[in-house]
Parts: sequence; C-alpha cells; structure tokens
Amino acid sequence: MQAVGADGQEMTVQEVLDWMQKTHGWTVTMLLHGYTVLYDSQEDEETRTRQLAQRLSANLEDAGEPRRQELQLTYVCEGEDAEAEDARPPLLCSLP
Repeated sequence: MQAVGADGQEMTVQEVLDWMQKTHGWTVTMLLHGYTVLYDSQEDEETRTRQLAQRLSANLEDAGEPRRQELQLTYVCEGEDAEAEDARPPLLCSLP
C-alpha cells in the first residue's frame, strides 16, 4: 500500500488501521514492525492515543532504526491470538 495520507505526508498509525478496516474489514488489535510495537489495543488510553497519532516511522526512528522507504508490518486482528500473525501476509507500506 502507498502509506501517504490525504495531506501528502506519511500516514499515521490511525490512518493505516482505518485503511485496513475499510479495505479488508479487519479490526487490528496489534500492529508491529519486527519487534517494534506501533499499536497495541491493550495499552492504556493515553498510550493508545499517542500511538494512533504517530506517523508510521516515528517509533522506528525513536528506536534508532534508519529511515526506510518501505516497511513490512505484521498485525493481529480482533479475535486472533498473537500466533495468528504468522498466518497472515505482511502489509508492505511504501513511504513518501
């Protein structure tokens, strides 16, 4: 997917989750890049609000990872356990 929002900037985590819901009907409860958690619905409200507002690469930059043009994200959907993430294809996001 092209991870570019309506404003021409890199999508936020919320925009990606909304796209996944609209396009595939998936309610994502956890979104990850490798071992870096971008979103976890089990976190407290303040943490979830911060996660949802961040651009996709913000957490990765905070973790010291180099800026990338493409991210491979894994995810867990509502009603699945964490092992199910291996059964779904990764979501490839192209960044601006």
